[in-house]
Amino acid sequence: MSGANGFVGRHVIHKLLEQKDTSNEQVIICLVRPEKIQYEALYWCAVTEEMQRSDLCIKVMPYDMLDDGKTLSDALESGLQYSSTTSECPICIYHIASVFGPTSDPIQTAKDNVQSTKNAVRALDKFYQQHSYIKPRLVVTSSMAAVRATDQTPLNGNWYTHKDWNTLSQLNKENWGSCYQWSKAESERVAWEMVKECNERYAKEEDDASIMKKRKIEMVALNPSFVFGPPPPLPIKMKDTKSAGSSSYSLTLIKQWLKGESTVQSRLCGDVRDVASAHVAAGTIDITSLSGDDTDRRYILSTEERLSSENIAQALIRGVEQAGGSNSIDISKITCDTNFSGGAIEIGDREVEASDRLNHDLGVVFRPVEETMRDMAKALLQEDSY
Repeated sequence: MSGANGFVGRHVIHKLLEQKDTSNEQVIICLVRPEKIQYEALYWCAVTEEMQRSDLCIKVMPYDMLDDGKTLSDALESGLQYSSTTSECPICIYHIASVFGPTSDPIQTAKDNVQSTKNAVRALDKFYQQHSYIKPRLVVTSSMAAVRATDQTPLNGNWYTHKDWNTLSQLNKENWGSCYQWSKAESERVAWEMVKECNERYAKEEDDASIMKKRKIEMVALNPSFVFGPPPPLPIKMKDTKSAGSSSYSLTLIKQWLKGESTVQSRLCGDVRDVASAHVAAGTIDITSLSGDDTDRRYILSTEERLSSENIAQALIRGVEQAGGSNSIDISKITCDTNFSGGAIEIGDREVEASDRLNHDLGVVFRPVEETMRDMAKALLQEDSY
């Protein structure tokens, strides 16, 4: 998993640990920046000890998104060392890492995000050629930004579906947000194209039709909207070192809203716990049992409507009240942005079509936004990290 120490990555690994499936050998390799290795190793050692999951091997290794896939290839080879089977050993790459936020060169940052996805596919392709008995899968954490650009009209004229693609965002050195949106759409497109090319090449290389069917990289793309939710849990041993833990723009944003440093905004969003569940399902479901073609393995991870800023603020206030104890939050300072109407689709109207497919294919139901906001505020205050 690239980006394993991030907000989403941490939650995905915790969900994997909750599976409690000891029937198969399981190895989780967390790919993080070199300077994060020591802390992450201590963190996951403490987590598995607290959860009494001695059956699982969690290894932390360095990751460089621009090294032509070398660190990812090293991780794949390392993981294989723990496997005793030579028959369809399932391997899943969760490619979550990408750079989000303003940088000195947003165009280059966007191109780097795309390059990291290319490196992931190439590394998996190379590994598959060297170890033909594995059963490879790539789960790409894309974004709602790959589905639509700001104010882009849905294909069906009503709401966005997994068939929609962002066709408007462009590289613009004056607009890092547009660059980021372009990078997510381009990264996902590139992944689908490269995986298709790999699978076509495998088919041509095989003479035996029965073998040909087995030679395939499976791919699932996940397109979360804005991700909110409680921070990843800290094991008791790590309570004094939380400042070195995962960070997230959404955590920063909620803290600003609670302190009254910025107005509460209406966002199309989903709970990180449900996003994590979708990742686990995407990496483990039997894809052959699903209807549709390969490109239907694209899922919007989100609730279907925006909640108003006023309702979000009320949910945050309930979280503050439920946190108990003493805190410095003055709820009278929590204010709302009432000017934004929702863009191409009005606040409160259905914005995406996601729930039925998520439930049917992945077995995931997204919880209400009110619950997400309440739990997030409560958790931040109880961890004293606001």
